[in-house]
Amino acid sequence: MEMVIGTLSNDKIYKELFEQHDDIKLALTVGELDKHNKTFTVDINALLIDGNHKHQHELGKATEQYPDIPVFYKLPDGINRDEAKQIQYFCSAYKVKTLPPNLSPREVTDKMYNQLKTEMSIASKQTVVLYGTHSGAGVSTTTFNLAESISSQVNEKVLVLSLNAWDPSDYFFEYNGKFLNDLKVDLQTKSLTPNLLERSVYKHKNFYHLAGNRDIKLQRFYRIEEIEHLLDIAKKTFDLVLIDGGTHFDTAVAAETLVSSDLRFIVTTQEDKGYRGYFPHVFEQLLEPAGVKKSEFMLLINRYNPNMSLISEKDLEDEMNISRLATIPDMAELGPVAVRQKELLYNVAKGEYKKNIDIVSNLIISETKLSIKDQDIDKNTGLFGKLFTNKKPAGVGR
Repeated sequence: MEMVIGTLSNDKIYKELFEQHDDIKLALTVGELDKHNKTFTVDINALLIDGNHKHQHELGKATEQYPDIPVFYKLPDGINRDEAKQIQYFCSAYKVKTLPPNLSPREVTDKMYNQLKTEMSIASKQTVVLYGTHSGAGVSTTTFNLAESISSQVNEKVLVLSLNAWDPSDYFFEYNGKFLNDLKVDLQTKSLTPNLLERSVYKHKNFYHLAGNRDIKLQRFYRIEEIEHLLDIAKKTFDLVLIDGGTHFDTAVAAETLVSSDLRFIVTTQEDKGYRGYFPHVFEQLLEPAGVKKSEFMLLINRYNPNMSLISEKDLEDEMNISRLATIPDMAELGPVAVRQKELLYNVAKGEYKKNIDIVSNLIISETKLSIKDQDIDKNTGLFGKLFTNKKPAGVGR
């Protein structure tokens, strides 16, 4: 991800030094904070305040203007240890990161850049998206049951974003939050904040959900920059973002989720219209020309029935030419009954269904470096349980 860095300083050298890094798209330097508006005219990803020119008491105004990005304060040169400690207390109160005094401008920019890159690397795999080969493949069902499995095991906050513009997916349980179309103006003006997003989602047991679009007129009117803004705020607010990407790959929503996601799954069934009819054309005409490879996906076979007259899981995997991670069995009438009763299938099904959902969950937990709740460690009985779980002390985030 390319970054834009803002610097509050009288020294113009910071712009030149920051922009020497390939993944810093732009660096801006201003001498004063704007007292009425945001100081920088473009969105910035991090802010450096030079303590040689700016007093620490300006941190309050700076963090008020930019509450959702990392703010660094370079301690003034020539201060003693006691003075440094007092300033560090002040910085801690405003959640501002400090850089040592007596560093050259190059040392300052390198240290801040390396810290930003480290933090981005630790939290890099945070967005997981599921797509379907055709309508009715079970993407929404699988997404919600994965969210139930993961969120019941980990300490971190899990969000499900329903980004299928044709289906709000608000009927799997009692939903009392806002919908994607309710946030359209906030996305268009890039004014969505973590606080507003938290007020908009609905908490279902252990995970959160933002229902999708229910305004038919808007189905194809979401723009790439709007979805990018939504995902940026979601990743700042939640530790794991699970996305129901639907089956429409010819939209701005799909384009942005493909770019922004860290793990991608394709959900299919044994129906010919999906693996043989619709998806091959989508891949050849839309995805492959855009540089997307099949190796970037993992295959989930949903509602699998071992009937000899249907395609086998091995043949289906070969037909799709995508590596299969799990085969989720057909639960017959239990699926519709669970939806009718506003209950997730993960909580009413047993045996192979839960086992295979947990296989996928274990991979996601491992790859996104989530921490397992202490009391749930021994309950992790998925096939890859011990291999794909990552134990960290409770309360330790990314």
